[in-house]
Amino acid sequence: MKRLSSAIIVLLAFTAAWADSPLTSTYFAGAYEDHPMVQLIDEGMDGDIPSVVLEFLADKKLPVDVRLAVINKIGWFFAGSWIGGQLGDYLMDRYKANSKENLVNKLDAGTLAVYAYALAMSDYLEVDEAKELGHLAVKKNKGKSLSVALISALIDAQDYLHTENGWPKIYPALANVLNDGSLKPDMRQEAIDSIMEYINLYEKYK
Repeated sequence: MKRLSSAIIVLLAFTAAWADSPLTSTYFAGAYEDHPMVQLIDEGMDGDIPSVVLEFLADKKLPVDVRLAVINKIGWFFAGSWIGGQLGDYLMDRYKANSKENLVNKLDAGTLAVYAYALAMSDYLEVDEAKELGHLAVKKNKGKSLSVALISALIDAQDYLHTENGWPKIYPALANVLNDGSLKPDMRQEAIDSIMEYINLYEKYK
């Protein structure tokens, strides 16, 4: 009985640690449950992302907000380092890149943001690379996509969570994006509301 109780305590502690962060507490895929690719994730995976999903995530012609929602769904229900790694390998092969730097140069803003988010959701305690890629996506964001800017800000917020004196920066990071009238509102409002439901908790620290 003691062993069982200890196991439950460890599980609860892990669940709490997983839930309480900007990346892992913001589930917005629910706003896209009407999309077939988001629904596909409900069927489950055994560690490998189906090729049809990887193809969808890598297609720059497809809406970036839906692609981000797919990553959100995968990351939420199937947490693990394989998410970012598999997508990275697929992108390297698809774009015939000979290095990570070469790949970054080839990717458009939306796909770069999707890749950055996948890396961040793979390892939410170590987001340095994801943060850098998110910033590069914003620099490439010629179409002024709100989705690209917001997901980069969310990765920044995750980094601020573990940075000294970083908590006051969490709410402004996303609020500034949402208040930027030059950005194209290409994310569903329900998804934005889901993200901000958690982020708003940090407004008092700004």
